[in-house]
Amino acid sequence: MIPLTIFKRLVIGNIIILLLVFILGSTVIFNLTGLRKLTREIVVKNQESIIVGDRLMDSLVLLVNFGEKYFVSGDIDYYNRFLDVKMVLNRDFEKFKDLMETDEQIAILTAALADLNGYIDWFEETSEQLKSEKKNNMDLFLKENHPDLNVTTVHLKKIIAVSQDIITAKTNQSIRMSHQILVVTVFITVLTVFFGGIITIFNTRSITKSVNRLQKKTKDISQGHFEEIQAIKGPKEIQDLSLHFNTMCRRLKELDGLKADFVSHVSHELRTPIASIKEASAMLSKGFYADDPQKQKELFILIHKECNRLLNSVMRILDYSKMEANQMEYTYINISMPDVIRKSVLKLAPLAQQKKIALEFFPPPQDLPDVCIDEDRIIEVLDNLIGNALKFTPERGKVLIRCLPADSFKNLMVSVEDNGPGIKLEHLEKIFYKFKQIDNGLGTRMGTGLGLSISKYIIKAHGGDIWAQSQYSKGTKMVFTLPASL
Repeated sequence: MIPLTIFKRLVIGNIIILLLVFILGSTVIFNLTGLRKLTREIVVKNQESIIVGDRLMDSLVLLVNFGEKYFVSGDIDYYNRFLDVKMVLNRDFEKFKDLMETDEQIAILTAALADLNGYIDWFEETSEQLKSEKKNNMDLFLKENHPDLNVTTVHLKKIIAVSQDIITAKTNQSIRMSHQILVVTVFITVLTVFFGGIITIFNTRSITKSVNRLQKKTKDISQGHFEEIQAIKGPKEIQDLSLHFNTMCRRLKELDGLKADFVSHVSHELRTPIASIKEASAMLSKGFYADDPQKQKELFILIHKECNRLLNSVMRILDYSKMEANQMEYTYINISMPDVIRKSVLKLAPLAQQKKIALEFFPPPQDLPDVCIDEDRIIEVLDNLIGNALKFTPERGKVLIRCLPADSFKNLMVSVEDNGPGIKLEHLEKIFYKFKQIDNGLGTRMGTGLGLSISKYIIKAHGGDIWAQSQYSKGTKMVFTLPASL
């Protein structure tokens, strides 16, 4: 399972919290919308139906009163008022009909309308009859079996009572909805806070726990313990950090070993010449060989030789320090590379003869371009490479040197090849580490000094590259390139 990064963990946690907030908001909005609709029905529809019902009952009373007054007085104004109330009643009944919600209300309203229409029809017939007789007959009106609008009033009261029951039911429903909204809001809020806290604690704990382990390991490293940290379960960044941390520990352990090698190397390089100088100078100061000038001369030569050796060791260490700090100065000149190689070969030829090793420089091509280099530094590189080849090549072996064009004459390639013990493939890159010793398994330790590390700095400073090719137990080939002079 691929571990999640801190960013993804935080994003997922925030998405969960936002989703809960969204659910809370959606639920509350949905319920509030229903509550608002219910309240609107109560206020706009049900309350309005009660108001219109009361107005209808008042209009019915007026209608009956104007009818009776018309029959008593025969005044046309009462008749006209009767007609006006009739129009108002018709309009209010249409509106009242639109406000009905239940089948029961509609049935009662239909019956009420039928009674009203029956009364109006009777009134119109009776009024026409009275007009034709040219005489108001109140007794006739009173004796007529006309429809009773009290029944219509009763119907309207029933409708109003049903509307009041609906208002009561909806009010109770709105109370329940309000309570439900409150409960859901509290529940989801608590749930959001709970999950938010759990997610925050989980992310914080997984990060801080890993960081605390790294912090403890950092403290151990500061005390010189370079052991690797165990695998950390946590965010991907922390796991990657632990991997890099272990790489750092391994590198620090290597550097600690390099420090020990440095102390050992410097101790050896400085102690041997100093001991020789000390013994030779002590012998001279005590008058040894006072009667043998030749022996005294040999002691002076030994002191001079060991002083030069000591000085070269110190200068090499100082040069390497400058190279690491990028403070090394170079003096570049255009020169033929084969001429530089010949100088180094002539310098080391006596050592090759002493070890009975064939040191051979193959003739380079005639059209080989010059190079722009610091001659002394490149000779130092060649001395290191050829010197190492002579050092590790067995007696009667061969050291072969070549200088050839590369990359269509854009670079020159110089190789130094021997038939020594060789280097294992996994150790090839390590030979360029400072003070790194490579055990080739044949009783020889390779690369005990700064030579190859300094050589790499010099070649890189000239814009070239250096590497090693080797077949274990068959020999090593050191190769470097330099840009051709334009």
